[in-house]
Amino acid sequence: MAFTNNFSHLIFSFLVIFLLIISNNHSPALAADPQTQELIDKICRQLEDYGFCNKVFNQNLKIPSTNIEGLTQIALERTTENVTSVLAYAQSLLNDAATPEVKDILTECVKDYRTITNAFTLAFKAFGERNFKEMLVQESPAPKALGLCEGNISFEPGPPVNPFFELIEKNRQLRILIAMSLVSGHLLST
Repeated sequence: MAFTNNFSHLIFSFLVIFLLIISNNHSPALAADPQTQELIDKICRQLEDYGFCNKVFNQNLKIPSTNIEGLTQIALERTTENVTSVLAYAQSLLNDAATPEVKDILTECVKDYRTITNAFTLAFKAFGERNFKEMLVQESPAPKALGLCEGNISFEPGPPVNPFFELIEKNRQLRILIAMSLVSGHLLST
């Protein structure tokens, strides 16, 4: 009986700690101060989807007053997180590919996502070393790699027809995140 109570108490304690960690990691978005919002605008107005860019930055601010280095870090983190997710998604599509043509396209995309993942791993390392020019050099293969994947995906409207329907949107978001990293990195390195 004592073992059961201790075990239950241990499980309950781990659950409480887990919930506290989750609640601390998902704090509500902070409002950017005017100077930070001006920097966000300077980056996002250069991109294809201002609203998506602005939302990503504002939802990931750790403090309301963030400089270009902090915004670059946000862009790098979100890009790295996103490409990892897209890679896993493409890999799952590849595992379920119905035709050799779809399998070939997804094999190329998986290779391209790995190139992007590697590029941003090295870019993040350079960022951590405060070598911002090297960070940009490491990021530079990413747009071409994503473009190779996007060029192979043919668009047919509607999810039931096109196995790439969801991947097309994921690529669009990844393309914007890569651009956010490049633009913020250029502002940081100048």
